[in-house]
Amino acid sequence: MSEKKSSSGYSAPILYKAFAIIEEISNAQSQLGISDIARKLNISKSTVHGVIQALIDLEVIRQDNYTKKFRLGPTLIHLGNKALAGVDLRMTVRPFMEELCEEFKETIFLGTFDEQRITIIEKVDSPADLKITAPVGTNIPLFSGATGKVFLAGLEDPVLKNILAARSIPQYTSNSITDPYQLLKEIDKARKLGYATDFEEYIQGVNGVCVPIPDMPGRNLAALWMVGFTQTFNADKMKKAITSLKKAVGNIQESLRN
Repeated sequence: MSEKKSSSGYSAPILYKAFAIIEEISNAQSQLGISDIARKLNISKSTVHGVIQALIDLEVIRQDNYTKKFRLGPTLIHLGNKALAGVDLRMTVRPFMEELCEEFKETIFLGTFDEQRITIIEKVDSPADLKITAPVGTNIPLFSGATGKVFLAGLEDPVLKNILAARSIPQYTSNSITDPYQLLKEIDKARKLGYATDFEEYIQGVNGVCVPIPDMPGRNLAALWMVGFTQTFNADKMKKAITSLKKAVGNIQESLRN
C-alpha cells in the first residue's frame, strides 16, 4: 500500500493504514483475518495486528470469537447509520412509505441495524385514530418479530450463531419464537423469500411484515416494515402488503443508484 499525504502536506501513515484496514473489512464478502488483510494491503502482520487492536479497543471493528476474524463494530456502524438517517436514505424512501401508507392505511417504518440494536429512522403513521406508532430514533429489540428476522438474515452464519448462543430470546407474547433452532428456520426462510412476517410474535394483537433494503448481496442497508392490528392487518392483507413492499424496495434501490 502506498503512503498518502493530506492537502497540507502532513503525512499520517498509521491513520491511512487504519482506514485502509477498515475499508478492506467493509468491502469483503466474508470475514477477514490478519493474514488476509496483510496480504491484500501488502503491509506487515505486526502492523496490521497493532492497528487492529486499537480499532477493537475503539469498537470500530470486532473479532468473531468463533472464526477469530474481523467485522465492522458498533461504533463505525452507528456513525454510518447516523449519516444515512440524516441524508439520502430517508429522503429517498419517504415518498414510497407515504404511498404504502395511502394504499394500506397501516403504519410504515424504516430502520437500520448495527448488530446491537435496530433503530427507527423514519415512519409514516396510519391515518386511523387507533394505530401503532413509535417515535423516530426509537431502538427496538433484536428479536422483534419480522423486523428482527430480516436483519438477522443479513448476517453471516458464524455471526448469527454467536448472537443466538450469547443471548436468550425473550418471550414477548405467547406467539414469540424462543427456540433458537426454530428461529434459525425462520431466518433461513426470510433469506430465501426476501421478507419476513410475524403474527403477534412481538406485540400481542399486532401483525407485521418486513422487507430488507440490501446494499449488496448478503448485506442489508436498512429495512422497511408495516405493522397493524390483527383485526385490520390479517393474513390476506399482509400477503398483498408483501408484494407492494417488495415493489417499493425495488424502486428505492433504483432511486439510490441514480
